[in-house]
Amino acid sequence: MNRKDAKRAGDASAIPRRIRRPSVGSWSTGGGRGRPWACALAIALSLGLLGGPRPAFAQADAEALLDEGKKLMTKGKLAEACPRLEESYALSPRSSTLLALASCHEKQGKLATAWSEYIDLGAAARKEGNKRLEADAKARGARLERRLPRLTLSVPRAAAVDGLEVTLDGAPVDRSAWGQARPVDPGAHKVSASAPGRKRWEASVSIKRGERKAVRVPVLAKDAAAAPAKPAPAAEVPAPGAAGPGKGTAEPEKKAAAPGKGAAAGPEKGAAAGPEKGAAVATAATPDASPRHTGSLVVDVGVAGGGLIGLIDAGSFGNLSSYSYSYVIPEGELIAPCDDDVCHASFDPAIGPFVGSHAFVGLALSEELHLGARVLGGYRFGGGYLLVGGPSVSMRFGRLWLGLSGFGGWVAQEAKVTGVMGDIPSQWVDLNHGRTQVDVTTREGSLPESALVETLAFGGSVELSVVLADLPSSSWTSGALLLSVWPTFMKGLEGFAIAAPVSLGYRFY
Repeated sequence: MNRKDAKRAGDASAIPRRIRRPSVGSWSTGGGRGRPWACALAIALSLGLLGGPRPAFAQADAEALLDEGKKLMTKGKLAEACPRLEESYALSPRSSTLLALASCHEKQGKLATAWSEYIDLGAAARKEGNKRLEADAKARGARLERRLPRLTLSVPRAAAVDGLEVTLDGAPVDRSAWGQARPVDPGAHKVSASAPGRKRWEASVSIKRGERKAVRVPVLAKDAAAAPAKPAPAAEVPAPGAAGPGKGTAEPEKKAAAPGKGAAAGPEKGAAAGPEKGAAVATAATPDASPRHTGSLVVDVGVAGGGLIGLIDAGSFGNLSSYSYSYVIPEGELIAPCDDDVCHASFDPAIGPFVGSHAFVGLALSEELHLGARVLGGYRFGGGYLLVGGPSVSMRFGRLWLGLSGFGGWVAQEAKVTGVMGDIPSQWVDLNHGRTQVDVTTREGSLPESALVETLAFGGSVELSVVLADLPSSSWTSGALLLSVWPTFMKGLEGFAIAAPVSLGYRFY
């Protein structure tokens, strides 16, 4: 074999798929050149080479794409890394690839996409029996869930006409998901709505991490340019396409069972199923899927516990008339009797635990803004109470509610009595060295050790609430479970009161 023949042989072996088929003459036995077994072996080898290695090639491609995607992700080139990891997972769906893909989407800021992939990863790991990977996927998903933005597509009853289709970023949203807060990726999203015989509506919304927004679908305007559908005779089978583009069916019964898809046929065809059936379908097709629409009643109730600090330094304990005091007048020394108008007791500060409840009743000006009135009350261990109420406003920022309340009411404390003071009339203050009060002389043991003192107070409270669980639905139980802190400051006619209750409550709206 010369060098040219060797080169030709090398070239042929380098391309195993291009195997020359033997000519018809080579199957003859003449001349010793016919080798049928060699031709059969060549054909079998070519079939094996064409069909066998493909899965191995796909696996190798998946590995190469995975390595390339990881390297790009390390360099911070996420826009190039994530598509390669997606392609690798499509070729070879493995848990290790899905973990890398979810991590890439998380770094890219596609939180809802990554969260969904972590859920799939946990399910796959559980099926494989990999408990460590399952726990890791669960922890990553839980961490992301707290930061997920959620978008609610609100469809009022009047807007839910037959055949209405609502889409989010081009994907149809099932009717059961209307009014539900659904996780989405941060960024811009497009919402659209369309229905037969109605003008198409579109809106864009931008949402940030942890933010919650709602898009309300309006009642679609009628499209005068839409051609009305011609009614088909009851005994005839409608021609294909007569019920609308790709939506109608050949059987009226099927169309009546699926009003959303067959609505393009027009009201005449819908009536062909009978008035009773048509009415039932219309009722089922238009549920009130917006449980948190503007104008709804909001009720928030919860139990509270914390600390109450009473700084009411003056008041009465009920039997001051048994005491008297003296002060100087021009004629000499005057002994004056005590009463609640001119004498008052002095008290030490009182600090004690507090337990009670709070309630809010108001109106949802929007899904993020509630306005109404709040009441806060409870008992202080060791004696005393707090009962205040007034206007209140709450505003939502993602998973946080922030609010302000203006309060007025009564504050009381059981505190140690330190003495009794008597007032000096203003015209005799100069004769008494400028003093406005003097100590009331009391017999030893005549003062009580403690007494309940109360005062009318005014002030306010700041609300800081965290949403522990968001539970939207179309029933009366729609709402959210909140953990709240209510720092409260009250100024009384005599002294101050400070409360710091922490509450666990449920806001129905």
